[in-house]
Amino acid sequence: MLNKLLIEHDHIRKTLNLLEMLFLDLCRGRTPDLSIMRSIVVYIQEYPEQSHHPLEDMIYSTLLEREEKVSLLHDLVTEHTELELVTRKLRESLESYIKGTFSKEMLKHQLSTFLIRQRQHIYTEEIEIYPVAQRLLSKADWEKIQSAVSCKDDPVFGERTQNDYELLYREIEGNNK
Repeated sequence: MLNKLLIEHDHIRKTLNLLEMLFLDLCRGRTPDLSIMRSIVVYIQEYPEQSHHPLEDMIYSTLLEREEKVSLLHDLVTEHTELELVTRKLRESLESYIKGTFSKEMLKHQLSTFLIRQRQHIYTEEIEIYPVAQRLLSKADWEKIQSAVSCKDDPVFGERTQNDYELLYREIEGNNK
């Protein structure tokens, strides 16, 4: 299960890399592909926040029973909620920017904050928490977690890329060659 989460982190990083390139285009006075930017934000809102984070939250909840890294675990669960709000706000701002009703400077600030927070969050999970989960959780714990969380196929990187994300998938893969 941790391997699945690590693969998902790699996928999220790929989307963040593309978003960062588009963000830098915006900062450098170029016109980025706003529809791709929107697709990335929607993807993060629809998949990692709805499938990936609930799985992590179950792992963290189980770890909290072991009283290991309690403060950090609470922080990460809180960050999941905060990141959801930041992502929703970024989506709204991006959609307003596309309509011409939101400042470019404010959008750049929100994108910068979003990218930094997402990357820091992933880093903390992989360096601080995943190794603890690997060490402390039993096979029974993993089976309990697996049975409690519904697994949804990744709409961009899953078995079948959903139509809405076909262009995004091609952009990400082209960007990572």
